[in-house]
Amino acid sequence: MEDVNDGHGSTVEPLAKARRAESIDVVPRGNAALLQMAEYTGDLIGLCDAGGRLVYLNPAGRRLIGIEEADIFPMRLTDYVVPDQRHLVDEVVVPTARRDGVWRGDMQLANVRTGAIIDVQRSTFATRDERGAVTGFVSVMRDVTQAKAEEHRLRRQVETFEALIANNPFGVYLVDADFTLRVVSRGAQMVFANVRPLIGRDFADILRAVWPEPFASEAIGHFRRTLDTGIAYQAGPTSEQRVDVEAREAYDWRIERVSLPDERYGVVCYFYDLTEREDWTHVLTEREAELRDLTTDLERRVRARTAALNLANERLATEIERREAVQAAQLQSQKLEALGQLTSGVAHDFNNILGAVIGGFTIIQNRNDDPRIQQIATMGQRAAERGAALVRQLLAFARQEDVVAQHINLAGAIGEISDLIKHGMRGTVALTLECDTGLWPVHADPTQLQSALLNLANNASDAMNGVGHLRIAVSNCAAAAADHPLELSGQDAIRIVVADDGPGMSSDTLQRITEPFFTTKERGKGTGLGLAMVQRFVEQSGGALRIESRLGQGTTFSIYLPRAVDRGVSAASLASEDTSSDVAGRAFETVLLVDDDDELCAMIAEGLADEGFDVVVAHDARAALDVLRTRGVDALVTDVAMPDMTGIDLVARVRASGPDIPCVFMTGITNDAALTGETVVQKPFSPAVLHYALRRILIARDRRASDAERLDRLALRLKSDCTRSLLDHWRAVRGALTVPLFDAFAITACSEPHRIVVARIDLGKVPIDFTFTLVGNTLRDAVPDGIDVADMPVSGNDALAAREAAYRRCALTGKPSYEHARIDLGDGYRETFERLLLPFSSDGVAVDHIVGAVVIEREAVEE
Repeated sequence: MEDVNDGHGSTVEPLAKARRAESIDVVPRGNAALLQMAEYTGDLIGLCDAGGRLVYLNPAGRRLIGIEEADIFPMRLTDYVVPDQRHLVDEVVVPTARRDGVWRGDMQLANVRTGAIIDVQRSTFATRDERGAVTGFVSVMRDVTQAKAEEHRLRRQVETFEALIANNPFGVYLVDADFTLRVVSRGAQMVFANVRPLIGRDFADILRAVWPEPFASEAIGHFRRTLDTGIAYQAGPTSEQRVDVEAREAYDWRIERVSLPDERYGVVCYFYDLTEREDWTHVLTEREAELRDLTTDLERRVRARTAALNLANERLATEIERREAVQAAQLQSQKLEALGQLTSGVAHDFNNILGAVIGGFTIIQNRNDDPRIQQIATMGQRAAERGAALVRQLLAFARQEDVVAQHINLAGAIGEISDLIKHGMRGTVALTLECDTGLWPVHADPTQLQSALLNLANNASDAMNGVGHLRIAVSNCAAAAADHPLELSGQDAIRIVVADDGPGMSSDTLQRITEPFFTTKERGKGTGLGLAMVQRFVEQSGGALRIESRLGQGTTFSIYLPRAVDRGVSAASLASEDTSSDVAGRAFETVLLVDDDDELCAMIAEGLADEGFDVVVAHDARAALDVLRTRGVDALVTDVAMPDMTGIDLVARVRASGPDIPCVFMTGITNDAALTGETVVQKPFSPAVLHYALRRILIARDRRASDAERLDRLALRLKSDCTRSLLDHWRAVRGALTVPLFDAFAITACSEPHRIVVARIDLGKVPIDFTFTLVGNTLRDAVPDGIDVADMPVSGNDALAAREAAYRRCALTGKPSYEHARIDLGDGYRETFERLLLPFSSDGVAVDHIVGAVVIEREAVEE
């Protein structure tokens, strides 16, 4: 650092930590006294040379800035000023001190150690020599950080205090110690609305501008007295006429002395307008009335809203229940789908195995005369048939397929499975069978009925743990009976009761007992499907199921099945009667048997051979085609599901090649649309079933030629294009069926659709019920009074010429009915009547529709 000359030839050296006293001695006398004083003052004192370099900083300054004594060299005092103010030193402070001798102002320093910002009041003086030249600068800085903070705090308190008054909605104002109006609240603004200026004005002048004498002077005296003594003043209601307004106003007011944040006194006046209070009272009364109305309306709305919320809650609860039901149904569907996939995967092979077992027991039964062996074979055959029925039932349950309903004699059906029921009883369970005489028949699937009874019996035996009594009772239940179920309202029913004296069930268990996969048995001892399958069978049969159970009092299952209606003799039954005599007398036909299961194929071949058939075996479809190329066969029996080519494709190729060979399909799949109209036996089957099916198709083949000749002769008798086109259509859709399907009928196939008549037949009613669903326009126009369902006149004036005979004959025989007549009316005209009735069916067996063509023409008679 360069030396600084003091103007007297003396040199001021920088002060070092170890040379303080020596340095002070070197400083000239005037400056030395200054430095001595600076050592003990609490303000920052620093000396700079003319270039602004720091040559001395007293202890108070070093503590303030946070540096040691040795750290001040060769620094400038400017270095400890906050960065954004350093330019002021060179641009303002130094030039002002040079020019005016001194600069005073506020500035901020930064503590080197803590980084704290320090507010200081700074005074910088210029030192000069005898010639007036500036030799340096002396800076005195006082720490005012705390003072500024306190000042700021006090200012904030004053502002807050004044803001509280100013924002007050009531009449409040503040007069300070100088008797100056300082703050007026929002509620008091209207009182001084006509006084300008207002804030900062002498309060005595304001009162005289508002109130007349002597009231103004009295009020001024009250304010001054309260300010001086601190005694509050409460004024009575004032109703003086104001100076600045014409209307008379009334006020209540009170004044109190308060201590202001700046430690001075003031007077606060609280007042309110009595006139305004009256207005407020009136408004308040109105508002209270409105509030009461609003409260009443709100209560009404709350009640309405509560009702709406209750309704919404009920709907939500219903929706939750619905969704839970849907989720449960979805879960159930997934379970059934898994069951269906599992069952479908094993059904084909399992049916083949059971078919071989059934065929084996049948062959043993046919080839042995020992009664004991025949009894064992019969029981084994029934057990295998039960296994086959169980597979079909599982498939039907998983896929929700329709049952194969038949007329059932319940007494005989229960008698057939009584041995199986007894054999399945555990321990010493006693079984009682009760069947009333004169039981009505039912229309149901016999296999599923027997399976349902076995399920109920086995469950009862398990529940009784091998000790107890099981009763199965069957009786008629007329539609008017007291215990008749609502589901069968108006229908006679048959009631099957399965009752045990076991431990019974709780209400929770009873609610879920028919739920699929729910079981109360130990793991591995129940599938939870038995009772679910029972309920499914009852529902598909159009019946009803009732379950009664109490803990300790046993369980009773009641199955109600609708009474079967005697639908008369169908075409199928007539055909079976016609062929029954031929079944045992025909033999030596050649049958081609196609199945990829070697054991089942061998067993079926043995069974057919015992019935007198010459059997040729092919283990796949291509081998069967090779056989057909080299030799002729009388019938083809083929499995449907085969690996290389399905039986359906095999038969299609055989029929496409030309030979008219009767075919029987073997399958384990029910309701296969591709087999509609074909002869099908369901796997597994007994040899007798297949033998009967073969005899049916062979006899039908032999009769087909004579049937075609009869229809050809009928076609020659027809007189009109209308009847001929209808017969051609019937023969085309009939194909190999005994009775063609009604769904295949097309009215447009007739050349004159306006002559067509369609009747729906109900063979279950006596007399047979005919309902005409379509009557052509020509026939309808011929009868002016309309056509009754029981009357079909052949002419406009004739009586019941149609009668029932032709329709009954067509329905019962399943054959066409034809009539032709000419009638001389005696009035110069003659009518020609021609009618052709053709049978149709919904299932290819029983006639339930008749389609007729009725041609009536009138012509003049020549004389």
